Amino acid sequence: MSEEQMKSRRWLLPLLFVSLAVNLLIAGIVVGWLASHGGDRRAEHRTIRGLVGEPFLRALPDEQRRAMLRDVMREAPRIRESRESLRVRFDAFLDALRADPYDPAIVANLLKEQRDAALARQDIGERLLLERLEDMTTEQREDYAAALERSFRRLRQRDN
Repeated sequence: MSEEQMKSRRWLLPLLFVSLAVNLLIAGIVVGWLASHGGDRRAEHRTIRGLVGEPFLRALPDEQRRAMLRDVMREAPRIRESRESLRVRFDAFLDALRADPYDPAIVANLLKEQRDAALARQDIGERLLLERLEDMTTEQREDYAAALERSFRRLRQRDN
């Protein structure tokens, strides 16, 4: 190949890289969209697990779990506010750990505030679970208890 032909094709390699980058970008957008489709649902389920606990959630029948999800979405502003306050306190905790001079009273107070905020979130979850349990018949609660017992038994076996 002559030098002139090689010079005329120098633009080809950068063009191929740009084309590959654009294709990867488009593929990434599509895959990201597909992966996130329903991502809100996964986030909602993580929120419920954070309020109630995985075994208590899994033991609920599907219709009760969906109802609990609806209840959690009604409480979303309070939960979001609680989550944000936990984040702010955690940042303050990190700052207090790095402070010189170190003040253990500030760290102890921040830990107490973290615990109080976490308990407030747990209170929401407990209230919502109790509402679900109150809506169940005796037979449904017996089924729930059996499912919960199986769930805890599996957890214990896994831990041993």
